[in-house]
Amino acid sequence: MTGYTRDVFPDRPVQFIHLGDLVDRAPASCGVINYLMEFEAQFSPRPVTLRGNHEQIMIDAAGSSDRDPAEWRSWIMNGGQETLESYVGQPRPLMKRHLTWLRSLPTLHQAEAEGQVFVHKDVDSDRLPACGEKVHKRTRRREFLDPRCWTAPRLWRQRMVYGHTPTQASLPELAAHGIKLNADTGGV
Repeated sequence: MTGYTRDVFPDRPVQFIHLGDLVDRAPASCGVINYLMEFEAQFSPRPVTLRGNHEQIMIDAAGSSDRDPAEWRSWIMNGGQETLESYVGQPRPLMKRHLTWLRSLPTLHQAEAEGQVFVHKDVDSDRLPACGEKVHKRTRRREFLDPRCWTAPRLWRQRMVYGHTPTQASLPELAAHGIKLNADTGGV
């Protein structure tokens, strides 16, 4: 992939941006996190990995001091069982190191010079960039779906790139005259 992008864009730096939902989608979540942590260390400019709602559900369940049944149930119902199974046979400190890394991930990345905003799921189009992590990971408001409702000056002339919901055809979907790009192709 990096060779291809460097061939196509030889005069431009290539920056990889991962949109979240790294866990709970397949049986190799532990391996995915290992790979991305190593991948970040190898490239310049450094890749950006966003924390999505599945990472947050995992963090919340693991951080529950009394193993809150509701948080654990929510995680297990959303793919957490497969994620837990991916850690079987791994050194005990590995999950703790992964959780620390997941907590450190941003939920929004703005590449203003390129005219792009990257988010896992949503932004508050009235308050960007001050809309907060909860909005970026957990809501999908009508205002986000309709760019005619975008009022935040930072969104004007920007392309919104997001994931969270896999596209129907497993290909990126461009909408609203190229202003919005759902890049979640359901890859696992």
